[in-house]
Amino acid sequence: MKPKFEKVPLTATPFLVKEETFLFLDVPWHFHPEFEIALIETEQGKRHVGSSIEVLESDELILIGPNLPHSWYDSKNGDTKSKKKSSQIIIQFSYDFLGKDFFTKPPFVNILQLLDRAQSGITFYGNTRKMAKKEMAAILQMDGFNQTIALLQLLKTLSESKEYKLLSGAGFNDASLNDADANRINRIYQYVIEHFKGTITLDQVAKLANMTPQAFCKYFKLRTKKTFSSFLNEVKVSYACRLLIENNLSILQICYESGFNNLSNFNRQFKRITKLSPTEYIGQSVKR
Repeated sequence: MKPKFEKVPLTATPFLVKEETFLFLDVPWHFHPEFEIALIETEQGKRHVGSSIEVLESDELILIGPNLPHSWYDSKNGDTKSKKKSSQIIIQFSYDFLGKDFFTKPPFVNILQLLDRAQSGITFYGNTRKMAKKEMAAILQMDGFNQTIALLQLLKTLSESKEYKLLSGAGFNDASLNDADANRINRIYQYVIEHFKGTITLDQVAKLANMTPQAFCKYFKLRTKKTFSSFLNEVKVSYACRLLIENNLSILQICYESGFNNLSNFNRQFKRITKLSPTEYIGQSVKR
């Protein structure tokens, strides 16, 4: 169940828009450097965004930041024979799809703040969700030029909303990196996602960045606003959250399965990131 790196295909427009239908909702745990706006329609299911795992509402509107592992899937409860098909509209775009400094200009400051919040994942509700649903359905029918204008309007709608909730206790990336830094950081992220269950040393990741361990630590902290060990623990805890909800393993087994070497460190890091102990996290999830 390791999150897979997703390469978003190039299209005629500077971003990707697609609609998908599922007999059973099953979007694997994955990540990508692009932002993603997802409108999900389903009768039953769960979403996993970073360290957050919750039940999907019938219409779910989510904004995901770069490199934040996420998935949504059928919870397989109830009468699946009578269950309607699930569907989603997905819009994926890079931070600089309109130019490197576009969102730093005064008219777009609210959108810039929205994109910063998206590092933790956001779910929207109420009138915001109703408006965004209409706007996303309309975008599907437009040509490239009008899609671009409509996406800006959609981002404006989301940025002005107070009807939202942050999902994950910690974000995974800084979207405003330049191309060279983004490629280097994404290479490190991909390596961590693929190897976090084992031992990852500073020497290994520093070599990926062509740096000494000391230089790498300073570089990573400067570019991502967190230490490398903090990021690594966030990935491990995110994986542990899914295991706590979806598997019948003991907490000790999940500790080792998630790449931690001892239970006390696992408990400490888990509470630091989720604000709950593993036992409290299970109890809270059962109530959802």
